[in-house]
Amino acid sequence: MDVPHLISARLFGRKFKTIGTAAAAAVLVAGMAAGCSSSGGGSSANSPLTICEIAATSGPFSQLGENDELGATAWADGINKAGGILGHKVTLVPENDASDPATAAALVRKCVTQVHANFIFGPEETATASAAVPIANQLKEVTIGWQSGWAGQGISAANLTSYSFPGIGNVFFADDLATITQLIVPRHYTRVAVIEDNAPGGLGNTQYMQSLASQYGYQVVASQITNPGATDDTPQVLNLLKANPQIIVLGLIPGPDTITFLKAVRAQNPTIPISECSGCATSTFVNAVGGPTQMQDVYMIGTPENVLTAIPSNSTTAPALSDTRAYIAAMQAAGMGSANQIDEGGEGWDTGRELAAAIDAAKSISPDAVKSALQHQTLVVGGIQAYYWQRTPSNYANITNIYSAVVTVGSNASTFNVLPHVGS
Repeated sequence: MDVPHLISARLFGRKFKTIGTAAAAAVLVAGMAAGCSSSGGGSSANSPLTICEIAATSGPFSQLGENDELGATAWADGINKAGGILGHKVTLVPENDASDPATAAALVRKCVTQVHANFIFGPEETATASAAVPIANQLKEVTIGWQSGWAGQGISAANLTSYSFPGIGNVFFADDLATITQLIVPRHYTRVAVIEDNAPGGLGNTQYMQSLASQYGYQVVASQITNPGATDDTPQVLNLLKANPQIIVLGLIPGPDTITFLKAVRAQNPTIPISECSGCATSTFVNAVGGPTQMQDVYMIGTPENVLTAIPSNSTTAPALSDTRAYIAAMQAAGMGSANQIDEGGEGWDTGRELAAAIDAAKSISPDAVKSALQHQTLVVGGIQAYYWQRTPSNYANITNIYSAVVTVGSNASTFNVLPHVGS
């Protein structure tokens, strides 16, 4: 993966306004057109396109799974209103893997042999995805995952270039790099601590931070691992703070695990900077931690509205901004237009966009044709982060750019300030 390009700017604590209804509808139509033909297209226009969603709606990964399903639902709703993909209306079939790898693997078989799904979205965390991907490949079922990362995240080399594809980039590494370029370097921090979870999606943060230490002039003075679902991270926090770090790099699963850790840190040190908190820029999350005071000096990946404000519009960024607007419009049109919902559903939207673009390029819903289209896919998808995909048959995870906004909480739980941009 190329080094992500991270953009930020200050918005001085003002709340963000969503685009107007008329503009939203126009953008929605434009965004869907890229992945759909007219309702008359396709020789089997009345046959449904069945997509299994393997996602956790219980267990420690449940926030991720529930969030991803929001965006996928908005995508499917917009696709169906526009006439379907090649005339095929989309039916989503949700399956709960309960945050359990073995269950996720079993659900792949169920989706193929019982549900007879055309495609699979998910699972949402690399631990469950690592179990599901080999089964999907064995059954030749095109699967677009919601997990963060691909190579080096617990998926064997033999399974990285088959029927399963990553739906998002390595969020942990993109967030780590944002921490380096936006905080560690400009503030001249030299002592860095890292916390990561004991799951394939989290492990790797320490190694990645160490790999960049010499280049950026810092050292990793301490690292700790917590188990998913842990209810007390105080021992790990105390071990980190013993090393007197100037900043803690956060590599935990978004949701309850991150909340538990932030509470444990703030009970010991109310001001040490913590970054990046992915999936945290919502009023629900801020209030769960204890409100804006508890979240001071916690740096987060911002909202889609932050992305629209932070990223300057030019010929390179225009596709990212356009798809981000289309995503917001789709969420609003599907009745999920609250600030929290828009903040949470981006990854589900991205996978839908990837699948629709591949089907449209292949002019077919056959697994082999769609697989081939995905293998050669060049696509920009927006949302909380904008990804510029440029896949090859030997590298499904190739991303040439990532655009994101880095934010802090404002005066209340629903207001976020974008960090002033620092050139990297």
